[in-house]
Amino acid sequence: MTRAVRAVRKKELPEPGLDLGVLPTLLGYHVRRAQVAIWRDFVRSVARGRIRPGLFSVLVLAEANPGIAQFELARQLAIDKASVVALIDKLERARLITRRRSTVDRRRHGLFVSPYGTRQLKLLMRDIARHEQRFRDRLTAPELQQLIKLLKRLYD
Repeated sequence: MTRAVRAVRKKELPEPGLDLGVLPTLLGYHVRRAQVAIWRDFVRSVARGRIRPGLFSVLVLAEANPGIAQFELARQLAIDKASVVALIDKLERARLITRRRSTVDRRRHGLFVSPYGTRQLKLLMRDIARHEQRFRDRLTAPELQQLIKLLKRLYD
């Protein structure tokens, strides 16, 4: 287990009896707590913490959309262009993706998953399936559909 994962585990829950003030009434508080719980489980269980959700998302989008541009990734993931560049640099150093200059627009680079990246993504998908199932098991199928629908209303 990495030092980062151990540090995250120590910060799981507030102290019992701690007055949370207005926090329990705030939507953002609950969305953030859910996101943190899912993120922590991802870090613990997917690729033994060697890949983070952002890297995984870029890899999935590049695999599903060969030649996708950096600005399209940034827009889809709702992150700034500089952050996307950092994620792509990490994936490229890990030999999971490659950048290729567009033959149509030389200012644009398309992203492609390497053969090695394709093999690694298949392995990651097994971990992701187990990770997702741990949270899906807490909800009925209709509850899960409703939760996703409601969350999408907050950002669409």
